[in-house]
Amino acid sequence: MFSKVLAAVLLTSSFAMAYPTVGDKVMWKGAEEKLDGSKTDMSVTKEVTKFDLTSHKWTVKVDTTKGDETTTEEIMKSCLWSPDAWQHTMTNCAMMGGTMEEVAVTTGTYQACRTTVTADDGRIIKTWMGDVPFGVIKHEVTDVTAGTKTTLALESITEGTPAPEPEPTN
Repeated sequence: MFSKVLAAVLLTSSFAMAYPTVGDKVMWKGAEEKLDGSKTDMSVTKEVTKFDLTSHKWTVKVDTTKGDETTTEEIMKSCLWSPDAWQHTMTNCAMMGGTMEEVAVTTGTYQACRTTVTADDGRIIKTWMGDVPFGVIKHEVTDVTAGTKTTLALESITEGTPAPEPEPTN
């Protein structure tokens, strides 16, 4: 359940180049920390593996590792985070209840729209969205009931190769 929720939250994205495109790959790393001080390392990797011209859907492979357990799934999406989505989010950040701020992670410092949401079950979810593939720069979930705080931050970005432009027909 946790990996599906995490995958759904992270399946939004953008990059300061030509994205989305097949081959875009992003990794987030972090940990789940408990009140007793114990910590479980985590990582999520997403990669755009296909684009189907007929259905206009993207295939995204999601690998989620928590401690020793790894799950892999493929998700079909009709739309992925794009520079246009980032521009819309940046322009409307305050209207969406967020604040624009800088956030520093392993891959650099980014302008981001930080939103904070309290879920129905009481979890506090903070997400920093920016101009990177899949959009998520940092994601933090505090679960007071479970006594955990889970943080994932952008660790690496690999650009895909844009498809060549079709030759004009005469």
